[in-house]
Amino acid sequence: MSFAISRWSVVRATVCLALPLALTACSAGKPEAPPLPALVKTVPFTPLDISFAQKLNELDLTHTALAKLAKTHAGRSDLASLAGTIETDLTANKAKLDKLAAAQTLTLAAKPSAAHAAIIAKMGRLHGAAFDRSYSRAMTQDYTAFKPVLEQTIATSKNTDLVALAKEIQEKLSGYQTQL
Repeated sequence: MSFAISRWSVVRATVCLALPLALTACSAGKPEAPPLPALVKTVPFTPLDISFAQKLNELDLTHTALAKLAKTHAGRSDLASLAGTIETDLTANKAKLDKLAAAQTLTLAAKPSAAHAAIIAKMGRLHGAAFDRSYSRAMTQDYTAFKPVLEQTIATSKNTDLVALAKEIQEKLSGYQTQL
């Protein structure tokens, strides 16, 4: 028995042995995955942020209740229409504020304070032009008192979500004032 090795059999054997080695060299290791981005941590509320959140919550609760009254008690149709917009906007604002407060484990009041509840009850007995005057006066007084708080929060807070909310409500309150 003689083993004659042909040139083709040598080439075939070389290819059969070299091909698997070449393919394993390509898959020797998987590339490393890129690093994950750093988690964005919520900036904790400062005492001023907490105070602002509580005051904004009080404003939302009070003016949502007054807007509900204005839809049925207002003498001017434009005021009743504006009240519908205010109610929708402040309800959405309250939801955003509640979400921010929950992230900070801050509990906000569910009802207006006793002083604001008395104003709501008093205005609930008014109708027509008397309601319009009282409603406009209450909106103007509350906005005037709340404006410096908004400006201070926008200027000093490190919590970007709270600052964005403050800017949004500042813009809306300013728009309501021009429509009153």
